[in-house]
Amino acid sequence: MATKKKKSSPVGTIIFMVLFAGVVIGLYFLITRNKNKDTKEIPATSSEAEVLIKKDLDWEYPVTPREVLKLYCRITKCLYNDDLTDDQIKKLVSKLRNLYTFELQENNDEDDQIKLLKGDREEYKKDKKTIFQFTIEKSEDISYIDTKAGNTALIEMYFTIQAGANMNRSYEEFSLVQEDSGRWKIAGWKLSEKELAIDEGD
Repeated sequence: MATKKKKSSPVGTIIFMVLFAGVVIGLYFLITRNKNKDTKEIPATSSEAEVLIKKDLDWEYPVTPREVLKLYCRITKCLYNDDLTDDQIKKLVSKLRNLYTFELQENNDEDDQIKLLKGDREEYKKDKKTIFQFTIEKSEDISYIDTKAGNTALIEMYFTIQAGANMNRSYEEFSLVQEDSGRWKIAGWKLSEKELAIDEGD
């Protein structure tokens, strides 16, 4: 005797379809939410100004005289080249001054420094000038001498200034003094003899 097949209940079929649709919709929203979350967590590329401003010099202070000067040059290049807000300029100048000796800070009022810098920025913009790059002499070529201020490093460097198709170099010599803490601080700078020799030759 043949066995009769049990027919599926229409109500059962409807309930199954509703539950299945709910699971699919739930999975869709879960995947979409996680995707959006991942997208939001991808950090945007920080500008050089933001990177320098966030640098904590209490914990990340440069170890060598050359590294101190390299950071000084990075900040200077940013200050002269980049589009910055007044707040960014102030923070970058403050960061720059953290590389100075106490005496150099005392002899250069911060407000006056910012005012002069803004004037220079306007001149650079007017003349379409930018600091193209900077070059610092190698560590083995740095001169170390004893002065009244203590252990002093003398470092030659130059900025390459671009104005349209023209390139010029600005040679400078920096003096850095090693404090009791071991940190090297910028005590001052002047035009290098290399630049003076070129000027006299012209």
